[in-house]
Amino acid sequence: MGSLPANLDFAVREEKVYNQHGHRLEGYKQLINETTNEFIHVHKDSYRVITHQDAWNATYQFMRNTFQMDNATYTFNGSSDGSVLHANIKLEHYKVPYRDTEIGLQVNMWNSYNGSRRFLIMCGFYLIICTNGLVSSIWDVRLGHQHKGSGEINLGTLSDYDVGDKFKTVSNYMENWGNCDISDNDLDYQTDILCLQPTMKDKSHVNQQHKNYILDEYNKNYSKRYGDNKFAAYQAMTHWSTHYPSDSINTRYDRERKVANFSWFSNAA
Repeated sequence: MGSLPANLDFAVREEKVYNQHGHRLEGYKQLINETTNEFIHVHKDSYRVITHQDAWNATYQFMRNTFQMDNATYTFNGSSDGSVLHANIKLEHYKVPYRDTEIGLQVNMWNSYNGSRRFLIMCGFYLIICTNGLVSSIWDVRLGHQHKGSGEINLGTLSDYDVGDKFKTVSNYMENWGNCDISDNDLDYQTDILCLQPTMKDKSHVNQQHKNYILDEYNKNYSKRYGDNKFAAYQAMTHWSTHYPSDSINTRYDRERKVANFSWFSNAA
């Protein structure tokens, strides 16, 4: 079982909130890092703290109840103040060959103290090229628990989650995308949609840095390896979602969900 890094494994203290005049703000509380005594966030009284350790314990127990855990590998990331936790678990028992590489199974877990993420577990796949996360609403499974209430965290079991069947679904989609040729205009248009970031003044604004990153990966890497097709485009876009640099731990999650829900990949053709 992987252990949380020390900077993410700390107790959280709840305190009352007062304004600058010393009057209590009814209905609100603040969270304090018990180890460093640093302020974390203000929440309504109804907010329930799920500690990173409790979230990780529940995740690990869920995985033990659901998957074979032999040779699993663990990676932990967190925000600079420790308020957000991301854990990635690669389940080495589950791999199938695909072209010149393999498809693997992984679990991603998120938790936060600042309200940016609920306690969330996502089971999905990755292509072992450079660990691109093959995120898709078609084969992803998402389980979680709101920071509310007082009952036990109950994630349930994936009684109908057939890993072998999901592997077939993923590989079939990959194969069909590989047979779907695309033009430069197709890729340019779809990348504009993916990288659309409207502003107050420009509702059609496209983030050119993100777009160029995707196009560079496609032209210099994936299209040379797999050809000018939707599979190569998917790899370039998942490479962006997984690997594009960011100062915020939440942005990778947001990019991955954007690719997962991207309508261009919602069918196998």
